[in-house]
Amino acid sequence: MPNGSEEAGTPILTDGTTSFSGGIDSIKVTTMASEINPNGLRRDQLSWLINGTVRDAGISPRWGLQPICKICDPGILYQGGILYDAKFGNPYLIICLNGEVWTVNPDTTAVTNLSAAFPGMNIPATADLPSFVQGEQFVVIQAGDNVTLPLFYDGTVLWRSLGLAGTELPPAYSMDYYMGRIWYAQDRLYTAGDIVGGASGTAPYNQRDSILHVTENPLAIGGDGFTVSDQSGNIRALRHSANLNSQLGQGTLFAFTRKAVYALNVPVTRAAWIAADNNNQPIQTVAQLVNGATGDRCIVPVNGDLYFQSFEPGIRSLVSAIRYFQQPGNIEISANENRILQFNDRSLLRFASGIEFDNRLLMTALPFETPSGVAHKAILPLDFVPVSSFNAQYSPVWEGHWEGVDFMQLFVGDFGGRQRAFSVVSMRTTGELWLWELTRGDRFDNVDNRVAMQIEFPAFTWNNITELKKLIGGELWVDRLFGTVEFYMDYRVDGETCWVPWAKWKECAARDTQELTPPTLAPYPTACGSGYRQTIDLPKPPATCDQMMRPSNIGFQFQPRLTIRGYCRVRGLMLHAIAWPKRLYERLPCNV
Repeated sequence: MPNGSEEAGTPILTDGTTSFSGGIDSIKVTTMASEINPNGLRRDQLSWLINGTVRDAGISPRWGLQPICKICDPGILYQGGILYDAKFGNPYLIICLNGEVWTVNPDTTAVTNLSAAFPGMNIPATADLPSFVQGEQFVVIQAGDNVTLPLFYDGTVLWRSLGLAGTELPPAYSMDYYMGRIWYAQDRLYTAGDIVGGASGTAPYNQRDSILHVTENPLAIGGDGFTVSDQSGNIRALRHSANLNSQLGQGTLFAFTRKAVYALNVPVTRAAWIAADNNNQPIQTVAQLVNGATGDRCIVPVNGDLYFQSFEPGIRSLVSAIRYFQQPGNIEISANENRILQFNDRSLLRFASGIEFDNRLLMTALPFETPSGVAHKAILPLDFVPVSSFNAQYSPVWEGHWEGVDFMQLFVGDFGGRQRAFSVVSMRTTGELWLWELTRGDRFDNVDNRVAMQIEFPAFTWNNITELKKLIGGELWVDRLFGTVEFYMDYRVDGETCWVPWAKWKECAARDTQELTPPTLAPYPTACGSGYRQTIDLPKPPATCDQMMRPSNIGFQFQPRLTIRGYCRVRGLMLHAIAWPKRLYERLPCNV
């Protein structure tokens, strides 16, 4: 504990927190909430967090990112893809590169050019945003130009549609497989093909290939369908959410435009679909005004909700929009993340993608152009675990942003009952495209690279923001130390924008018995229990003169920032200060 002459006999004031379960909120002032500042950060919240998680109320680094295999050399345009749910075996990626269709297997690391095996089966090499959908065992690939006939893939063979002239799916943009039909959008119009198991299917596929045909509905056969308002713009995505009432004879399909979201009560039976015409159209309503989706890759179904990115920029929940449609304003759910969302390039938001993985919503952010297409510098995580309790109702929490590689597109799939997530990555040093995995349990990136995490805590006031204090020290509580961990502590006072370096040090806990001294004679290394440090004392902070010409260790509030390289969990932070005399009028610019 500091014991300098200034502190001798002076009561020590302590402020801090041991719970961070509220996540981050960057739209609020960094000052801790109080009676005089009711809109500040809660004691369990952070100002910002990079590469971390607050899932267990402590602060830990995100799980590691691991490379799987190289996909292609630099300068090859990545156009998009889908994680194909194979009829037999684990899922694998189907992607388009420079117009060619490739498969990438995460298990075997095999990268195969399907277009080379099936000559002529490709899309335009310049198509920058093709769309993909899987229905039954079939993948449909649309170039996204509304001209090129789509490609079909059944897990073995790749072939091209004959279009409406051949009673097969025509060129389109976004698609969705719902209620046994492939729905497809063309500008402001959308419609559907035949129902699964229909008469247009063939025996080798047990009639399931009927979903690739358009023979049942006269409107669809003629190239007609359901239309959204001209003022809303073209349809950017078609998606459905879980519906518990489909047995009542209808299901809801959502058509996302740039400015609005439309809901269509989809006919469930084949007879009802055949009967739908201009005089007997299903009911289409407006579900969301003003803000629609940026594209179809960023729409993520979670239970009965659809999460998506919009052009504010922001991230929205369709259920929340519908629930509060009578409220003033049109509020997104991502205000906590405004610190990073405000820098999104809106012209590139159509390339945004998202997934639900490990009970989190993961959305890409900070898009930028590379020679291989549009990549993203960050992922925004929304943790759903706080709502996973029967004892109490909690809201999901935002966890700042994750970074480390440049993400092209996110994918998630079920591998024998185990959820796995992947991203096509643009390598920063070589420009190559690689497949990486977002793990759930690895403590390090790229096998053994320590993750760098940064935590911005609230600005502590010792429950009295109107009185001056002198910062004299602090205590940090950590556990789950694993290997070498480096710590860097900074702080800033009051409204200062620059950070003042405070302290740096290193801790180490053996990862296995081979790292112990003296060395073990065991025939193989065994894991050691993770270490802890409670407490780590922080020295007196160095003082510099801030913009108020006052030492930086004297002020009304102090905000600490902790950067950690390595794996551990932060359990608590306490700051120590003493009261400092304040004289009236000492900061007047001139004598009055």
